[in-house]
Amino acid sequence: MKQVRELITLGKQHFDNKEYDRAEQYLQKVLHLNVKYADVFNMLGVVAHVKGRFASAIDYFTRALEINSNYTEAALNLAVLYNDLGQYDDAKKLYGSLRKNSKKTNGQIEPVLRGKLSNLHADIGDIYRSIGLYPFAIDEYEKALHHNPKYYDIRTKLGQALREHGNCDDSLKEFKKVLKNDPKYCPALIQQGITFYTMEKVNNAVKSWKAALDKDPENKYAQMYLRLSEATSKLATPPVKKSPKAKKISPKAKKIKTTAKNTSPKKRTKKR
Repeated sequence: MKQVRELITLGKQHFDNKEYDRAEQYLQKVLHLNVKYADVFNMLGVVAHVKGRFASAIDYFTRALEINSNYTEAALNLAVLYNDLGQYDDAKKLYGSLRKNSKKTNGQIEPVLRGKLSNLHADIGDIYRSIGLYPFAIDEYEKALHHNPKYYDIRTKLGQALREHGNCDDSLKEFKKVLKNDPKYCPALIQQGITFYTMEKVNNAVKSWKAALDKDPENKYAQMYLRLSEATSKLATPPVKKSPKAKKISPKAKKIKTTAKNTSPKKRTKKR
């Protein structure tokens, strides 16, 4: 059992760090020892989902729920997967069972479950964004924010995805929503500055980065982008050419010049 605990601990560490290949290696070794833990199946399901092995992911989540029917996280993971695959009826059934097993408030999903749902959608959005599938990423971030509109980190990611998809105006709207509620949220200030910079509104970008630096003087991103903007402005501004100054001639030099002119030989005229 000590070996099993060590394998699970190592697998979970890599899983938490999103090092999914290494996590999968350790967790598969646990299964080979014929040990069946719900959380091991759940983590393997997440890894399979991330890698696009959807059938395997469904199998792992289902096996986790067979071991522990009240395993909320596995049920949420499976519901999100069903939803992404368009299997809405299956997703709806799972959401329904989650509501039955949790405390209800006016028919709303319990806050802890809403938080988990938001984070799951955001994680999937991160994956889509990392491979350039921006419409899918935007959709996942919006689903996450539907459950928790005040998750400012996710709304900032939505603003980034919109900018990367070429929609800078909507990107700015998302950052402004964040900063209206939390003016000191530096990630939104930094990303707002990048969007302004993308729109060639350099002065506005500099204001955003300076505001971030005021809030967090050690912010490396704000420092870096401000240095970049300064260097760019220097390159863009042509150097001012100085007009050549007229050389001053000393009185002595003037006298020598005049004397030389008066004593210069005259041209001889030919006699006819």
